[in-house]
Amino acid sequence: MNDLVQGLAALFKQAYLKGVEDGRKEVTVSTKLLDRKDLYPEFGIKPDTADKYYLYQPDFPFVQQGNNRKYYAPAVHQWFLDHQQTSN
Repeated sequence: MNDLVQGLAALFKQAYLKGVEDGRKEVTVSTKLLDRKDLYPEFGIKPDTADKYYLYQPDFPFVQQGNNRKYYAPAVHQWFLDHQQTSN
């Protein structure tokens, strides 16, 4: 009986960890085009900070609409994921 309980516990833990992993892969940002001022409510980045550190990086994703740059939220989200830094 103890083996059955341990086997079920291991199975439940494996299923839980798989669900957590799958949930982390799910995109939770909107699919709309954003102005620089919209980056704050969407990502918590103030316009001046965005200008200084992100928006004019050579590979930062944008769409040119006339004289204005727009930012597709999922592309920006992916850019941040690709450019995050970690300390080891």
